Amino acid sequence: MYKVKTSIILLAMGILLFSCKKEVKTEIVEESNTVEIDSISFELPPGFVLESLYQPSKNDQGSWVALAQGPNETIYACDQYGKIYRFNAPKEGSTLSPENIKPLDLEIGEAHGLLWAHNSLYVAVNKNWDNDVPDEQENASGVYRITDTDGDGELDKIEMLLKLEGSGEHGPHSFVESPDGQEIYFIAGNHVLVPESLFENSRVPTNWGEDNLFKPYLDARGHANDIKAPGGWIAKFKPDGSDWTLISAGYRNPFDMAFNQDGELFAYDADMEWDIGMPWYRPTRICHVTSGSEYGWRTGSGKWPAYYPDNLPAAHNLEQGSPTAVLSAANLKFPAKYKNGLLIMDWSFGTVYFIDLKAEGSSYSAKREEFLSGTPLPLTDMIAGTDGNLYFATGGRRIDSHLFRLRYTGNDSETAENSSDTDAEKLRVLRHNIEKYHSEVAPEAITLAWENLDHADRFIRYASRVALEHQPVVQWQERFFSEENPAKIIEAGIALAHQGDKSLQGRILEKLNPLNLESLSEYQQVALLRNYTLLFIRMGEPDVQHSKLTAQKLKTYFPYASNRLNRELGSLLLYLKDEGATTELVKLLEKHAQEKTISEGVEMLSEEATERSEQYGPLIRDVIAQMPPSESIYYGMLLSHAEKGWTKDAREKYFTWFFDVMNSKGGMSFKAYIENVRQKAMANVPKGQKEYLEELSGIYSPTDVLADLPKPIGPGKNYTMGEINDIYWETSKGYKSTIAKGERAYKAALCISCHRMKGEGGATGPDLTQAYSKFNSYNLTFAMVSPSDEISDQYANTIFHKKDGSQVIGRLLSEEGDSLGIMTNPYNPSYTLKLAKSNIEKQELSPISPMPPGLLNRLNEKEIIDLYAYLLSGGDKDHNIYTGK
Repeated sequence: MYKVKTSIILLAMGILLFSCKKEVKTEIVEESNTVEIDSISFELPPGFVLESLYQPSKNDQGSWVALAQGPNETIYACDQYGKIYRFNAPKEGSTLSPENIKPLDLEIGEAHGLLWAHNSLYVAVNKNWDNDVPDEQENASGVYRITDTDGDGELDKIEMLLKLEGSGEHGPHSFVESPDGQEIYFIAGNHVLVPESLFENSRVPTNWGEDNLFKPYLDARGHANDIKAPGGWIAKFKPDGSDWTLISAGYRNPFDMAFNQDGELFAYDADMEWDIGMPWYRPTRICHVTSGSEYGWRTGSGKWPAYYPDNLPAAHNLEQGSPTAVLSAANLKFPAKYKNGLLIMDWSFGTVYFIDLKAEGSSYSAKREEFLSGTPLPLTDMIAGTDGNLYFATGGRRIDSHLFRLRYTGNDSETAENSSDTDAEKLRVLRHNIEKYHSEVAPEAITLAWENLDHADRFIRYASRVALEHQPVVQWQERFFSEENPAKIIEAGIALAHQGDKSLQGRILEKLNPLNLESLSEYQQVALLRNYTLLFIRMGEPDVQHSKLTAQKLKTYFPYASNRLNRELGSLLLYLKDEGATTELVKLLEKHAQEKTISEGVEMLSEEATERSEQYGPLIRDVIAQMPPSESIYYGMLLSHAEKGWTKDAREKYFTWFFDVMNSKGGMSFKAYIENVRQKAMANVPKGQKEYLEELSGIYSPTDVLADLPKPIGPGKNYTMGEINDIYWETSKGYKSTIAKGERAYKAALCISCHRMKGEGGATGPDLTQAYSKFNSYNLTFAMVSPSDEISDQYANTIFHKKDGSQVIGRLLSEEGDSLGIMTNPYNPSYTLKLAKSNIEKQELSPISPMPPGLLNRLNEKEIIDLYAYLLSGGDKDHNIYTGK
């Protein structure tokens, strides 16, 4: 998670080779577990030897991000932006030399994933396709198989098994062989489109959607705004590249996966660190990859909470990090305690964790412990060598890359716990029997699925519903209408909402409405409300009669003594236009703001762990110190969609809340998200109240002092960060601006009122004449779209807290005796407010920038280009932006 600033991603390892007669750096750890090797401070488990084998980056062989154990002692490694290399693992006490590292004599590389299986090297290439080059002449994003066709020991043939659209750090990733060796599994991040060829043989129902009742907020910085469901995905195929099957989806950016000793698959998914502090933020997590599973990633605020019944919960939630490799420890010569678990790597905070999986029903829960860590240690990949030792690499993003070997030399007196659980094994067998019908249509599928829709095990219920969705709806929909078991009605109702005809909506509502919320378990309560939500999302707004009856039923429960239910009830009642919903939602907003409620499922790194990253650690510590009230923010977002039901008091409380919440510290997109919510809410405010409410939320509007400035040509719109960037890059390609147009846009956007350009303009903000030398187009965009994200103390407003509990916000202009002169509106510097120092209880910097957000919203696309040109030219008519020289 605090991956690197864009979202962080993965990379891998390079490994072993011919043994050379060089002294190797080793450390055996018995009691003390702190050692330093290659200027890296390691924390190792007792009884292990760590060897530094090679540094590819020092020998112009790139930064290794993928490793594979080949036949005998051969190891393959790939540079993130370069070649695939081959070498032999060195003997104990030896290291590798550059001459031991041999590049493949083939035009293929830039792989995030390598796997040796079936006398072949499988390669996941992560590289943009060049539209000007025929596919057969390049080997870009896709899955490839490389073989030795003439038996001379050299790989010589490249075969593309699957072309992929998508690349980068959220692109094609890794492989793992199935326990029986008959199939290969492949994993991809959310920037890789699912190929249409996989739709025909998908265990995940392919009519997926965003499934949000209200339009979600996209990332304020533009990340993944055009990425839609199903997100990251996992598929399997035969060794010859045939029979591709989509197995699981709904991930953000899972980099790797591994099977445990029960033959169950697990993936390590990434978080979105920019979202920390928002109610939809999810930490990194270990997911049990079952047939047809959906894990609910959606872009921006659209992510599904784990409690939604139409996705599955993680086996284990971690904290912030950048997931890379996952490895079963079964083939390592390690102490017995590790045999049944997984080792996972975090790139950002340099930590290898041991995940101890425990059977829980037909799935698993987990405990974890730190196995190995280092500072700095950007971990990319690891493999179990044929010698039973762990080989791992560091690097990625062209930074220094190392290859290490970890050997256990202690006395293993432990014995592995007997992990066999007969009851759990029976439940897994039942789940597998149901999952057969995720790819098979048969009459017995409906019978078996229906029998288990109310099973106590959530994964079995889920598998049963998915099996039902794969069967023809006409064969089971009437069974739903005659069902009397509430648990089965709810699960089958979700299936029918997904797959049924919208003409059934009224009958389904009439089946759901008699169910009493208080007679259901908490899971069933949430599932029932999600059923209503999906009916409205998939089948549209209900008719007046059904809408009224449903709202009356739900209103009797709101508010409820459960945060989960209040979220869902509040959303449904607002959607159904219940008149009292708005004021109740404001009460919940205030309650959770006062209690500083953190949304469930969020854990933060320990201070010790944050110290392992100079880049991301301070950010995490700042958030922990000023944690946003994320549960309150959920209601703040929801209320931005409320058009009716407002009272004067409710609106004042709501817009004052925006000012208060900006004192919190979240991820990089936090303040920009909050501002986007505020702007959406302001659009629902009557025109006569806007200026007053703007000031309550900390934003000051222009006054008639600016009447002489040119008006925007327009029409404008509420631009997102992504849209502004698109305008800049696309419109500017075919549009030529002039200095006159630029100056006009600069004035129409009100920049001149607070900023100077070549000696002309206001002085309440920084001089922009040299802005082009300090900021690129992206930085300029973000400063205009979200000015409160970074505020210089030099230009920040101050909050003066008066003893009567009120506040004055503005810039201190003068001080005479007991009197302070405060400029309260940057657009009208001539107006000042006198404030007695004796009446001030305390003062602090304001978290709201004096520069109003949304200034670009008044301009049309060409005006925005004109403004960019003017700022980047420094107002110079002879700049090459205008002359073309």
